[in-house]
Amino acid sequence: MIESYLNNKDFTTREELVAKTGYSDRKVRQLISELKLVKPVLYNSQTKGYRLAKNPGEMTIEEIIQEMNMTQHCVNDIESRKEVFNQQERVYIAYIKDLENAVMRGKVK
Repeated sequence: MIESYLNNKDFTTREELVAKTGYSDRKVRQLISELKLVKPVLYNSQTKGYRLAKNPGEMTIEEIIQEMNMTQHCVNDIESRKEVFNQQERVYIAYIKDLENAVMRGKVK
């Protein structure tokens, strides 16, 4: 499982995970996505890579604040992706409506 290749201290890049696991990049991304469904996996575009969330009971106040900021960054990233997917979805829905209208008007070969 991909979780065994991650820790809560250091960021591990996808390239490193590919090298360590022997999985393809696509498979590593899939496994990380699946892991994110059950526990927080933090990522940061500045440091590159992924790491597991830390245990709040083992952190100082400063570390908790830093962890909160990192986690909020992840939430913000998810929100921005939702906006893009919603925009893409509207394009697909409009296309479906165009196809349905073509069928209804008999505009097919």
